[in-house]
Amino acid sequence: MRILQINSHYNQGGAARIVACIHSQLRMDGQESYVAYGRGAKAEDEWVYRFDSVPEVYFSALASRLSGLNGWYNRLATRRLIRYIDRVQPDILHLHALHGYYLNFPMLFAYINRRKLPCVWTFHDCHAFVGNCGYFFECDRWKTGCGRCSRRKGYPASQFFDFTSFMWKRKKELFTGEAPKIIVTPSDWLTGQAQDSYFGIYPCVTIRNGIDTLHTFYPRDRAACREKYGFGREDKLVLGIAVGYGDPRKGARYIIRAAKNLGDEVKVILIGWEESNNGMLEGTDNIITFPGTADTHMLAEYYSMADVFVLPSLAENYATVSLESMACGTPVVGFDAGGIPEQLTGHKGITVPTGNQEAFEEAIRQALRPDSGLLRGEELATIIRRENSTQKMVGEYLEIYEKLMSAGAGGKEPG
Repeated sequence: MRILQINSHYNQGGAARIVACIHSQLRMDGQESYVAYGRGAKAEDEWVYRFDSVPEVYFSALASRLSGLNGWYNRLATRRLIRYIDRVQPDILHLHALHGYYLNFPMLFAYINRRKLPCVWTFHDCHAFVGNCGYFFECDRWKTGCGRCSRRKGYPASQFFDFTSFMWKRKKELFTGEAPKIIVTPSDWLTGQAQDSYFGIYPCVTIRNGIDTLHTFYPRDRAACREKYGFGREDKLVLGIAVGYGDPRKGARYIIRAAKNLGDEVKVILIGWEESNNGMLEGTDNIITFPGTADTHMLAEYYSMADVFVLPSLAENYATVSLESMACGTPVVGFDAGGIPEQLTGHKGITVPTGNQEAFEEAIRQALRPDSGLLRGEELATIIRRENSTQKMVGEYLEIYEKLMSAGAGGKEPG
């Protein structure tokens, strides 16, 4: 079986690491796996192809912000992608995150629909069925056509114009064309949203994200990791990892406020922090920041040395960072947004009402106590190995691929 995945990035960020895990496991299982991506560092893998360039992405981002049209540029890059698809001749086209200023939606889907290419499409957020947002928060206008968007200046931003109604209609036309599809999401929450959208005409199933629990994300020696990064054995360490802390959706303000209120005996470590956000840290003495890293083994050491991992996202699907933390033996405290409660069942962590600062801080205090009742170490890691391994995830995807192939190209409801 020949599978070609398409995503914005490769092995950089949560969804991109999922793409890399699927690709590696498919290769190990003897399948012909390829990846095409638009942004980020060039991958040292002959089966992985970056088809966009930095200037093209920057131009698309600028044009999108000025025009309010996201996914309507990058014609040359999309032409290169189409040529690559023609060269690979995949049995299954596996789509992931298509937003990110690297694709031309009309060009790509005109090609997909004309050839009736069987597609598995994994939603990592809500962008595919919303006019422009990645997450719709409390808004439900996406169910009927968007327009008059209150979040048009959020990612992907539009500075002047509101074309969300137009984009919703065009995306519906393009995305629900002739090509047979199966929609996959990592959480029951997002599967339900997809079923309520114009993608409800297709099968929508849940496949939990998987991570490499054998070679990468497993418990490291806690004391050794702390010594390596300059922390003491008795330090109380609260860890946060994110890309883009400046995005309000990530909830950095809740971690920063918690750091002030928890006191100096608690050290808060933020990985992926950018200096441009340093103004947010005024008045805090117990926050230690580190730049982001693509080194997954370093990330595993960060997770392993912490007492608790915090995920204060105000909107979330099924966070890969939570899985990585628990696979390294560290429980999670997070808001009950989106699919987060589905991850933190059975004493794996604590969820509190989204945006409730007091409850968030109390949950952190509880998680730091020796008698918290939360699972830790190898006991917690064993559960994640069983429920969220790459092997389990890819096995479920292979069933979906085979189901789509056996249905042939005739119709929108395979199986």
